[in-house]
Amino acid sequence: MSKTLVEATKAFEEKKLNKSISLFREILSDDPRNKTAIFYSCLIYHQLKKWGLCKKIALDYLKFHGKNEEILEVLGDVYYFEGDYLKSIKTYSTALKSASAGESKERIQDKLNKTKNRQESSKSQTKLALVVAEGSDSFTDDIVEGLSNYFWVRKFTVAKNRTRFHSLLVKSLSRNILSKSLYKLLLKLCPSILKKAMKWSDIIWVEWASNEAVAASYLKNKSKKLFIRLHRYEAFEHYPFLIDWKNVDKIIFVSAFMKQVLEDRGIKINGEKSKVIYNGVDLQKFEFRPRDNGFDIGWVAHIIPRKNLHMALEIVKKLAEEDKRYKLHIAGDFPDLMYERYIKHLIETMDLESNVTLYGWVDDIAKWWDNKNYLLSTSIHEGHPYNILEAMARGIKPVIHNFDGAEELYEEEFLFNNIDEAVEKIKTGSYDSAYYREYIKNKKWTLENQVDEFKSLVEELASRMLI
Repeated sequence: MSKTLVEATKAFEEKKLNKSISLFREILSDDPRNKTAIFYSCLIYHQLKKWGLCKKIALDYLKFHGKNEEILEVLGDVYYFEGDYLKSIKTYSTALKSASAGESKERIQDKLNKTKNRQESSKSQTKLALVVAEGSDSFTDDIVEGLSNYFWVRKFTVAKNRTRFHSLLVKSLSRNILSKSLYKLLLKLCPSILKKAMKWSDIIWVEWASNEAVAASYLKNKSKKLFIRLHRYEAFEHYPFLIDWKNVDKIIFVSAFMKQVLEDRGIKINGEKSKVIYNGVDLQKFEFRPRDNGFDIGWVAHIIPRKNLHMALEIVKKLAEEDKRYKLHIAGDFPDLMYERYIKHLIETMDLESNVTLYGWVDDIAKWWDNKNYLLSTSIHEGHPYNILEAMARGIKPVIHNFDGAEELYEEEFLFNNIDEAVEKIKTGSYDSAYYREYIKNKKWTLENQVDEFKSLVEELASRMLI
């Protein structure tokens, strides 16, 4: 067993999940079939309820290494979460055959019985299908879990190859290479998970107003209800001009400003068709801990130019010139090699190696926030970002670049317009952990509120089906 594998396994046993998954990820990048790395990665994603990643890793394990009762049990849990109770029952049953007598066998049997009961009770419930592209489900799982208490919710994930196909069709439609009628015909002729979801469901929820949303708006028939959730980037793309809005029953915005962006582009949506549902943070997961002014600044995002990380480097440079104890902690990956080289070059030439730490992608972000004093957001544009919600829920002071639309979400005390203002807010501004947590509650930016809003929406659409 390699030194890295030993270290990763030890970190898992010590419940240092971020360190463990980072090391296992490193191992799998060199050896994609490593049995131990796949096994423990699956268990970690299961613990973190990262259901999409957990499913992918579990299926890889079974493909490469055959049946394993623990992996099968985990996969049964994934299918249960996804609302695919038949697959869950089948998977638990297979796991039960492999399980040895004792606690493991009893636990799997209990899960099997629970799933059979849930399958039976679901038959009388409204069927809600969530359609989301593979890898784009970061903001849905908590909501699905909450809504499953009231409806039969099934998650349908569109594989990357199918998403690419939808993207090709949408691009052809936008460039008038395809007519609307031909586009619709091709969608109908080609088998897809989207058509399966639409056939099964009463109500379809398409996450992100992009390729799948365009396709859904053309495929939906009158007996179904369709709603789409738009986050941010879609409002600046071509998708809103291609969606067949007469077939969309509701469009959900994560902030009122995002609707304004569409209107400014000439897309007027009937007020009855639109609804703002702000994002919500799970207050149980992001536990409150009082803290005060300090020297550790957290920055969380995919590291892309829109997130404006170079501004954060300028801010920490000014702080470090006055006190070397200031540190910028960056949690995020680099999708673009050129931008990665640029940022690392800046860190070196600005002499910030001892003041900046790059963690890469962090899976257990709630744990990562433990020792931070500030959330620094330098993005040039946002919809309703989770990184700020999660930090404030933990009692961490937000220092937010005043992007276009920020005034809808945050009070002036949290916003800065230039580097000097950010520095002053970190150095000398007031600090009130309890207030930051209460701000989230008072704004109703909690998972509980978000689920309630979605529940009301689904009930409203379901009631229309009865008319």
